[in-house]
Amino acid sequence: MTVRSSHDTTHIVGPDDGEGLWFNGAHVTILVPGAWNDEAFSLAEVRMPQGRATGLHTDASDETFRVLEGELRFHIDGSDHRVVAGTTVTVRSGVPHAFIAVSDVARFLVLNTPGTHDRFFRGAGFPAADRDFANAPPPDHERTVAAAKEVGVELLGPPPFPAGSVRLMSG
Repeated sequence: MTVRSSHDTTHIVGPDDGEGLWFNGAHVTILVPGAWNDEAFSLAEVRMPQGRATGLHTDASDETFRVLEGELRFHIDGSDHRVVAGTTVTVRSGVPHAFIAVSDVARFLVLNTPGTHDRFFRGAGFPAADRDFANAPPPDHERTVAAAKEVGVELLGPPPFPAGSVRLMSG
């Protein structure tokens, strides 16, 4: 991993760099940790295989998603939304939401303000030596619950998607 950083001025992460983590079946690359900017924001790239879903939850941060590849289905405050590459979705803190990868692989950026979400990914996840989904460890519910509590993520229940469509879940 090659990350060049000066806390005072610049943080540069190359195209194949960043902190790689396995987070409940998804591959997360931390691009900008909240610690770099006094938790003003955090930025991560997430890759999820088809059927990987989050449970219904709320975040203590505003969360913005920019879909780079594939398709996701979001459930936000009781409404479903099909989201394809090129779409941006923002969810205010405290709003119940969940999402699932519909395409073979979905890749997106997630920006959290304030920037504590990288701590959630790290606390519930495991270091990733590669990006091969076959090497992802199984989800660890106890780690996820503990990490969620630490950063103010409230786990509300299972994914609100048809049971046959969910293959893996976080939370």
